[in-house]
Amino acid sequence: MNEQTIIEQYLQTVINSCGQIHQDEIAGIYHVLHKVASNKGKIYLCGNGGSSSTASHFQSDLNRAFAISCQAMPAVCLTDNIAALTAVANDVSYEDVFRHQLKYQLEGRDVLVAVSASGNSANVIKAAEFAKEKGCLVVALVGFDGGRLKTISDYAFHVPVCNMQVVEDLQLLFCHLISTLIREEAEG
Repeated sequence: MNEQTIIEQYLQTVINSCGQIHQDEIAGIYHVLHKVASNKGKIYLCGNGGSSSTASHFQSDLNRAFAISCQAMPAVCLTDNIAALTAVANDVSYEDVFRHQLKYQLEGRDVLVAVSASGNSANVIKAAEFAKEKGCLVVALVGFDGGRLKTISDYAFHVPVCNMQVVEDLQLLFCHLISTLIREEAEG
């Protein structure tokens, strides 16, 4: 197969996958995140690998958008503190790297945004279960069949596609849609 065919097929897969996005999922998550920020809560984010990168990118976009709309910067990405992440991985376990950080920070008015293409990352699931135990809402960004994370979350942006790269593309699209909604509301 030549590169032109590969490019065309990939782009067509992304376009077709966009047609499977449920806009009501995006709107529901937008309202949750906006309410948390307006109530001076925190939005914690976590993920592994590419999902870690998406979580970090989303944290940056959220803080910039909320700085405009609510004069707040409520988002905290648990993967961005490499010293804490590696200390917990080394001293406790990698499965607890997010849960352990939440243990000392999470409050009832906060929300956890858990990013996992498969929906089955053990450390992300442990963080989500802990957040639920604390009475917090959990928002999942998942692909494939949604995995365990989708079933335990209160809200989910689900990309039902069995292609890791396309899932990650559309998760980033979701992040940009949410930050656009926040900014547009602020600008009236």
